[in-house]
Amino acid sequence: MVSQITEGSSSSTASMKAVESVAICIDAQHKREDQDDFPRDAHQLLEVETKGDDTRITKRANDTTQLTHPNSPQPDTSLHPPPPPNIKDRGYAWVVVLVVFLVNTIVTGYVKSFGLLYVLVLDYFPDASGATAGWIIGLLVGCRGLMTPVMGAMTIMFGPRRCVVAGGLLMCVGLIAATQTFSIYYMAFTLGSLVGVGIGMSETPGYILVTDYFLERRSLANGLRASGNSMGGIIFSPLVVFLCDWFGLQGAFIIMAGIMLQVVILGMLMRPFAEHSLFIQQEYKRKMKEEHGFIIPADTNNTPGQLNSNKKEEDRKPLELSFLVTPSYLVYLAMVLFTALALPSALVYIPVHGRSVGLSKYENSVITAYVSGSDFVLTLLMGWFSDKNYVKKAHTFVAGLMLGGVGCMLIPLCTKMWLLMAVSTLMSLAMATYFTLINVLLADQFGGNSMASTWGFLRFTTGMCNLFYPSLIGMVLDVTGSTLMMYLLMGGGLIVGSLIISFQPLVTRLTNK
Repeated sequence: MVSQITEGSSSSTASMKAVESVAICIDAQHKREDQDDFPRDAHQLLEVETKGDDTRITKRANDTTQLTHPNSPQPDTSLHPPPPPNIKDRGYAWVVVLVVFLVNTIVTGYVKSFGLLYVLVLDYFPDASGATAGWIIGLLVGCRGLMTPVMGAMTIMFGPRRCVVAGGLLMCVGLIAATQTFSIYYMAFTLGSLVGVGIGMSETPGYILVTDYFLERRSLANGLRASGNSMGGIIFSPLVVFLCDWFGLQGAFIIMAGIMLQVVILGMLMRPFAEHSLFIQQEYKRKMKEEHGFIIPADTNNTPGQLNSNKKEEDRKPLELSFLVTPSYLVYLAMVLFTALALPSALVYIPVHGRSVGLSKYENSVITAYVSGSDFVLTLLMGWFSDKNYVKKAHTFVAGLMLGGVGCMLIPLCTKMWLLMAVSTLMSLAMATYFTLINVLLADQFGGNSMASTWGFLRFTTGMCNLFYPSLIGMVLDVTGSTLMMYLLMGGGLIVGSLIISFQPLVTRLTNK
């Protein structure tokens, strides 16, 4: 009897020991592999019940999380926070595209309409030769390109806002200073150097920002960005003629200086991608806390579009000189040595050719506006077409440059306004192709994180060429007395450039072996 009671007591004691209740505190800093079962930063009090070989973990009455043995039903996935939003290709990215579009409309509109100003400046200084006056165009487009690698580095170090604001102010100063028309060399310094540097400071950050904000829709976004160049030509060409007719050359400079100040306002809207990522990150944390009660630590809320962007932002170098010894990249620089003969000089000299065949100032402005309009439409179509990936972007790029070269060579044969407008459409195709796809090709091949270097060195090379090519073209015009050889030279440059870049895939394959 006593032994039975003893055995019963032992059995009862064993049964009581079989069921244990312990408090387990799960620390918020568990390793990431535990996150699927344990939300971080949530100290949950759980109850563990052991019955033989079966272990069950259940929540207490005041807890909100239920975790079970693998054989038991899976936990409610609604308790996990939803994934963060993807911030690339959407939202503020399209605001950035709009801002860059408007900046390009203003600054490139000035460049594309400069051919009309150039003719007026030549009339103001009748003794100046074409080679001397060519320094105005050379310094304008040359300084614009030479500033690109510097501004790419400054954009990374100081942010796009400060760079664009400083560029807008410098363009305004250059145009105001140009009202004191002392000499052709002074005009080259003010209208060329000062305004050219300001343009380089204003437009370079836009190329980098669009690449940062877009991934899947990068071709379309760059098409929209580049279409601002064309829109500027549409608006500024008749505007320059109107301002010069009503207010004179000096008055036109003052009004255009006021227009350039709008770049300062637009620059304020250029939010850096890293800053935008942080803003979205904080909004996501606040929303999760209010709606789900989750407290999301800073290192776990990276959005899909930002998963590695913060690390890349820290690793991004202002200038990567290694590209200057990379054969596959040097092919792009070799191409630019020839395409810079025509871009943008082919457009700038159209009013010169128009006047040589007897077209009026009004007809020249109509042609310039039409070229910009066709460039606008072709740029949008090029961005849309490239985004669809019907044809390889590199093939489209080569074909566009080659057709543009043919169009340049046909321009001297045109003596009527409508004929010149028709042929210049081919030249517009070259500009639309180049400015829509060049930075897309660079970003796809060398990485968007290196755009400050790859695009910067390419624009620097373009600037060096544009510093001297306009004077060379002006000298050809002085010697021959016609625009025939001048446009044959520019068209040949586009064709040779397209042939050079067509060998780029071969060079890449050979160097990667």
